[in-house]
Amino acid sequence: MKNKKIILFMILALLITTLVGCTKDSNEDQNSVSKTEQNQPIENSIDESNNTDKTDSVNATKRNEDIKEDDTTIVAKIEGRRKEFLERLDNIQYELDAMPDKEHSDRGVTNAMKNYYGISYETYDKELNEIYALLKEELSSEVMEDLKSKQIKWIEEKEEEANKAAEKYKGGTHENVARYVSLYNATKERCYELVNEYMTD
Repeated sequence: MKNKKIILFMILALLITTLVGCTKDSNEDQNSVSKTEQNQPIENSIDESNNTDKTDSVNATKRNEDIKEDDTTIVAKIEGRRKEFLERLDNIQYELDAMPDKEHSDRGVTNAMKNYYGISYETYDKELNEIYALLKEELSSEVMEDLKSKQIKWIEEKEEEANKAAEKYKGGTHENVARYVSLYNATKERCYELVNEYMTD
C-alpha cells in the first residue's frame, strides 16, 4: 500500500511538472510572438525611413546635377554695368580736377603735385578694388582665375614702372611726385580696362 501511494505521488508530481512546463512554454511562445509583433513596426519604420533616405538622396543628387548644369554656364562679363562704371570713373576724374591742388599742380608746384597725384592714385586704387571685388563676385571661377593671374602680373608691372619713374629723380624733390604720377596713370587706365573688358551695356 505504501508503494502504491509513493508511485501515485510520483505520477502526480510528474503530471504537475509536465503541466507547469507546458504552461511555461506556452507563455514563452506567446511572449516571443508578441515581441516579434512589437519589433515588426520598428522594422517597417526602419524600411520606410530607408526608403525616405533613398528618396532624399535621389532628390539631392538631382538637385546637385541641376546645380552642376547651371555652373557650366560661364559668366565672362557682367551685363548692364559698363555705362554705370564708366560714368563713375569719369566723375572721379571730374572731382579730382576740381581740387584746389590741381591748379597748382599744373603750374609745377612740387607739394601740390605730390598731394594731387597722391590723392588721385589712392582714389582710383580704391575704385579699382571695388571693381575687382564685383568681378570676383559675379564672374565664373575659371574667368576669375585667369583675371587673378593677370592682375598679379599687372601689379608687379605697375610697381616696377613706378620705381623706374622715381629712380630718375632719386634723392630729389620730384622723386615721390614721379612715383605717384606713374601709379595714378597706371591705376586709372587699369580701371577703364577692367570695366571695358569685363562689363557690357
